[in-house]
Amino acid sequence: MTMLPQGLALTPLNPAFRDHPHALLDRLREAAPVHTDSEFERLYLTRYADIRAVLNDRSLAVDPRRRREGSVLRRMTRDDDERSMLQLDDPDHKRLRGLVAQAFNQRSSEAMRPRIRQVAATLLDGLDGAPAFDLIERYAGPLPTIVIAEMLGVDAADQALFKHWSDGLVQVFNPAPTAAQRQRLSEASQGLLGYLARVVEERRRSPREDLVSALVAVEEAGERLTAREIVTTCNLLLLAGNMTTTDLIGNGTLALLEHPAELAKLRARPELIGQAVEETLRFDPPVAQTARIATGPAAVAGCPMAAGDSISLSLLAAGRDPALHGQPHRFDIERTDTTHASFGGGVHFCLGAPLARAEAQIGIGLLLERFPGLALDPGRPPARKTAPTFNGLETLWLRSAAG
Repeated sequence: MTMLPQGLALTPLNPAFRDHPHALLDRLREAAPVHTDSEFERLYLTRYADIRAVLNDRSLAVDPRRRREGSVLRRMTRDDDERSMLQLDDPDHKRLRGLVAQAFNQRSSEAMRPRIRQVAATLLDGLDGAPAFDLIERYAGPLPTIVIAEMLGVDAADQALFKHWSDGLVQVFNPAPTAAQRQRLSEASQGLLGYLARVVEERRRSPREDLVSALVAVEEAGERLTAREIVTTCNLLLLAGNMTTTDLIGNGTLALLEHPAELAKLRARPELIGQAVEETLRFDPPVAQTARIATGPAAVAGCPMAAGDSISLSLLAAGRDPALHGQPHRFDIERTDTTHASFGGGVHFCLGAPLARAEAQIGIGLLLERFPGLALDPGRPPARKTAPTFNGLETLWLRSAAG
């Protein structure tokens, strides 16, 4: 009997998983949909129904410090880190999210659409005349970085440094970083947090029309955000919104170019861009997995759990569950049901989903409009990145015209 994958084999640190994850995930879903991963001491879920139920279960925790003492994943947790709302449980999560949502929400994201279009057009201007280019380096990476930097109020002169720190955070969820990766992550975190702290203090003295000023100003029932909470929230917006949107644009562009019939549909009917982005989120989501922790005796997908036990939810597997979607491995931008869990769910549903959708719809749409002959560069195949939790491309070389 073939052994089922464990631990690091279920991350992009395993080349087989990184390049062909669904070969492993399909096997897991069929053989052990509630998989006991003994290497990481966790349950690993691959069925959409189980994953959705866990995401909606308010009795489960997200704070990694609540994992069982002495467990493998608990030993990987840094206790000295300030927790963002991504890793806070109620009542702290409810309070912080409620305050942040006053400034960062669907309305503020939709208001950014004209500026997103301007930024995307300027970046594409820089690609005019280039016979080939790396989409990630030249377009999919800079676009969300510039947008979130402008939303936060980062000075234009500091945006290159801001991007450098942002890139350094990519290994934040790596369970087995190298010494060089740990050093780069530490330098990026310290540099970015120090910079944001200075911006917060400046906005307290002299507010502007930016997101940091809005976060400084929010108040509800006498509650306000502390300077540290604002800094941590801005750091989360950069990490969770910037990197994942880069991956969404890259993954969507690759899927379209690898499926010429779907690309032709979108070129003929640009109004399908919203559906194309949703199909990308189902087919090749930018976040590979998320996690929950049992807070007491519980049954998860029929499996008994004790307080501190860990559960990993494969968002990659959820979108391609054949129990949910017919022909799940087919990329189809006219699919009538694109149900996915790629923005999480329940009380932790991603606050940045409207901004990510707007950036991907505009970014991919303008790219295809500007380059009608866009094609993959056959001499430089796409390369997946090795950042655990994230699912995206390190490089995506394209030719600006076919032929």
